[in-house]
Amino acid sequence: MTYLVSPECVSCAVDDGIAILDLRSNTYFSLDAVGTSIWNRMSNPASLNELTDAISAEYAVTPEECRGDISDLLNDMLEHDLIQAV
Repeated sequence: MTYLVSPECVSCAVDDGIAILDLRSNTYFSLDAVGTSIWNRMSNPASLNELTDAISAEYAVTPEECRGDISDLLNDMLEHDLIQAV
């Protein structure tokens, strides 16, 4: 399964992260620097493995250390319709 940013969301950089606006609900969400890196990688379809490998390399953590956190973030974003599983 791969994940892609919803076309109904727009985002912009703020401080060390990103603000996301869901245009359907007019609800704002925010992500820190790591979340922003994950979000940006989903401008094209990306799998959990691809995201885990990229974050592991970017932040010098093992894939085992970050995979669960990334999976949790993806599930939260899916729940709020910020991303799509494609």
